[in-house]
Amino acid sequence: MEQSGKNSHSEKPQKFKGEDLKCWQQKMLFYLTTLNLANVVTETVPKAEGDNIHAETLNAISAWQHNDFLCRNYILNALDDSLYDVYAVFTTAKEL
Repeated sequence: MEQSGKNSHSEKPQKFKGEDLKCWQQKMLFYLTTLNLANVVTETVPKAEGDNIHAETLNAISAWQHNDFLCRNYILNALDDSLYDVYAVFTTAKEL
């Protein structure tokens, strides 16, 4: 029973302290994939074009914005405190 609580976020990478960026990025991408958020950093944001915007499009944009907020939070919280303020100014997860 105790095992299930451990598995929920066991893939979370160590905090990034400024060393071995490529390895940390891969681990973070894997972690975001397990949370179904990796698309926020790998794909482009949906766009609403024209005057006749469908509810489906608006829902997709809203979901994207929510997932971007979550993703940005996960990435920022995986940074060492000394790096948090440096990167907190970025407004999207993809920019991070």
